[in-house]
Amino acid sequence: MNFLKILLLILAFFALPNKHLFAKEAISPGRADSHAPIKVMGDHTHKQGEIMFSYRYMTMGMDGYQSGSSSSNYTEARKKPLGGHYMTVPEEMTMNMHMIGAMVAPSDDLTIMIMGSYIDNEMKVKKHMNGKKKTLESSGLGDTKVVALKNLVHNDSAKLHLSLGLSIPTGSISKKDVMFGTKEETLGYNMQLGSGTYDLLPGFTYVFSDDNYSYGAQISSVLRVGENSKEYKLGNIYKTNVWFAVPLNNKQTSFSISSELKSQGKISGHHKDIKNIMSFAQDRDSSGGKKIDFSLGVNHKFDKIRASLEYTIPTYNDVNGVQLDSENSLMFGLQYAFNK
Repeated sequence: MNFLKILLLILAFFALPNKHLFAKEAISPGRADSHAPIKVMGDHTHKQGEIMFSYRYMTMGMDGYQSGSSSSNYTEARKKPLGGHYMTVPEEMTMNMHMIGAMVAPSDDLTIMIMGSYIDNEMKVKKHMNGKKKTLESSGLGDTKVVALKNLVHNDSAKLHLSLGLSIPTGSISKKDVMFGTKEETLGYNMQLGSGTYDLLPGFTYVFSDDNYSYGAQISSVLRVGENSKEYKLGNIYKTNVWFAVPLNNKQTSFSISSELKSQGKISGHHKDIKNIMSFAQDRDSSGGKKIDFSLGVNHKFDKIRASLEYTIPTYNDVNGVQLDSENSLMFGLQYAFNK
């Protein structure tokens, strides 16, 4: 995607008309379900002068092996796609992520969102030859996202907005750790903290609300722009999120069910600092795939503070090559909104 295409996309975004059919809010911000489940980012906009700060914490794990859409095993996880065997095999991985965000509305039609993160990864690996085990670690800042959200339709029951953003490569792609030798070696792709590329973040979000329920859908993408400084590029991501929520307790509490469909392409290129591919975690052929998750969530409104919790269960996974299998994950969030 060249510079001219990016420029035209940005110009088209700001030129889009918006349609306020009614002055009434599509869904009252006083309702707990006026925001989507906490995993969905950029799900709502704000009125002119409003500011919101947010904090999210997510913990997730991977354990066991997946090959295609089927469970796999240690023996298969050692095999290289073109023959031979890896010297080490990952056994499990955990990732904990802290996310700090802010949203501000310069006008009723435009909201700006910025999101930064801090990531803490651990991966347990086993050396097949002697059975030795080692825990590898990486931590630090992740990539930073800046997104503009523009209202297209805003009436008494529905809202539709377009989002267009940029992911800035503030996360390291040079993380190393001592494996089974005495020198530090470059860690695998999932243990790196960022993409290393400037990524475009387009998306659409639709929300409908009734007095007794609300539902929504979001289609979003992560489009990589060129190779990074280590001569590789992560696969593009395409996601669809759908949710349904019911407000209770005088609409101060809501319960939701949701699902996420995600497709990510393979890595192209090769990390130039990975000299020897010791495991599938360092192999670009074991990257990307398709997955479907199912989540249960709860939001609760405390005056200007909203607390949220969402528990996610993987229901379908179809990966390229052999990869660690995803386990259940949990996300907690706090949001604080006010007028300046």
